[in-house]
Amino acid sequence: MNYYACLSMMSLLILTPFAIAVEGPKVWAVGWQTAVSQIGPNFVWWVVAQSVFYHLYNQVSYMSLDQISPLTFSIGNTMKRISVIVSSILIFHTPLQPINALGAAIAILGTFIYSQAKQ
Repeated sequence: MNYYACLSMMSLLILTPFAIAVEGPKVWAVGWQTAVSQIGPNFVWWVVAQSVFYHLYNQVSYMSLDQISPLTFSIGNTMKRISVIVSSILIFHTPLQPINALGAAIAILGTFIYSQAKQ
């Protein structure tokens, strides 16, 4: 856990100057103004909350790997992605391309076959 936390903080410190140098301060200023105009003055708090929750998500993932096998973790991660896709289609009415439906079907079928083989 400590390694991941230190790695996250170090990557922020090391990569931020490169991001600013590559994209330039003008692009950052335009992006900042666009985000604040679309989201509002609470934009900074949303970014902080998203960062904290993403960090916690990764910590829980590492803690889960200690308790289960990597293959089971991978299957669970696949099912998480499928649930995000399905909820996106149902809640946000995201159009479903045939290739996306095929990919989701393969993932679901693979998970089902794995669960049957494990029993």
